[in-house]
Amino acid sequence: MIKRFLLVCLFAGIVFPGFAGPEDSQKNKTDANTQAYTGRAEYNNLQMCLDYVADTMTDLGLKYNDVRVSPLVMAEQWYEFPFELGWLGTQDTLIPIFEKMLVYSFADTRLAHNSLAISVSAEMRDGQPVLSVSSQEKLICYRNTENEQKGNKTEMWNCVSKRNQQITRAIRSLLKLATFTPQVSKRINGSETGKEKIWLTNLRLDYDNRLQITGYGFDPKQITQLGNELFKSGSFVEVFILSMTKNVYEKVPVWRFDIVAKAN
Repeated sequence: MIKRFLLVCLFAGIVFPGFAGPEDSQKNKTDANTQAYTGRAEYNNLQMCLDYVADTMTDLGLKYNDVRVSPLVMAEQWYEFPFELGWLGTQDTLIPIFEKMLVYSFADTRLAHNSLAISVSAEMRDGQPVLSVSSQEKLICYRNTENEQKGNKTEMWNCVSKRNQQITRAIRSLLKLATFTPQVSKRINGSETGKEKIWLTNLRLDYDNRLQITGYGFDPKQITQLGNELFKSGSFVEVFILSMTKNVYEKVPVWRFDIVAKAN
């Protein structure tokens, strides 16, 4: 009896070596789907975007330092690659790089700005401080599915375009009113007294369209006037002064400030 049972087990193992239970079948199905999500088509979309970014950085003379891609995020009708870019450049390259990213389009993919952090380094180039920039982007790829509803794709691309334009317009407006180049030398020389701009040391954009602005001015009124000018630009719907602190910068009295402004 025991021998017969062992023979049956051996026969089952030889004839059905690939036999799997319901749990294993479901696991294999999940693994297959996961593999499909990161297949050739998805990789090609990512490659085209990263190659475009690298070419754009080179064309603008930026020092491209790193890129970190996060795991794929899936939805029913789209998927996205979140990734972070790091580069060094000057103030005059900020708007061009954002505009280049704004117009990126390949097949059914678009590039969306998510967040941004800019800080001033000690290095100078062509009379401007070199800025260290870290930006978080999303490559959004639309999937044509059987359940696709008419207008979904257009609505999605309109949302992406609107946010990109809001961010670019807000930064452009801010840089018309302020600069990343320290203005103390103008006050020391006395040649342009009264014409100095607010200068920024740090700028951070969060996913909710709020800009955290840190910088210096020569008196409190110059800083409060910046808030008024941000409203007048039409690019901001909220402005709030968090702090103003008197300080000394290269032996010149200045005021350090923190402002939060929400892009319109």
